[in-house]
Amino acid sequence: MDEAVWERARLIPVSGITGPDEQERRGSSALLAVIASVKEFGRALAAPLGAPAGAITTYIEVPFKLGEKNLRPDGVIRVVRGGQVVDGAGRGKDGP
Repeated sequence: MDEAVWERARLIPVSGITGPDEQERRGSSALLAVIASVKEFGRALAAPLGAPAGAITTYIEVPFKLGEKNLRPDGVIRVVRGGQVVDGAGRGKDGP
């Protein structure tokens, strides 16, 4: 994955405010930013998934390829401890 194009999650996102897609992007960004900022919260989410206790960074809509498919999950949580890096991708929905 080319990390140069990864956009860090922000508590106050700079995305537009007009449509439902942008609303979902802002919500995902704010939640991911809180996961990275509140260490106990981030650890509580990452530990049951097998991630080490380490520095958490979060990104929104990270593009990558899986086989022949181009994917863009809503968010990626990265945990780094020493030389070990664990990435987890997820998708979230707001509303019904």
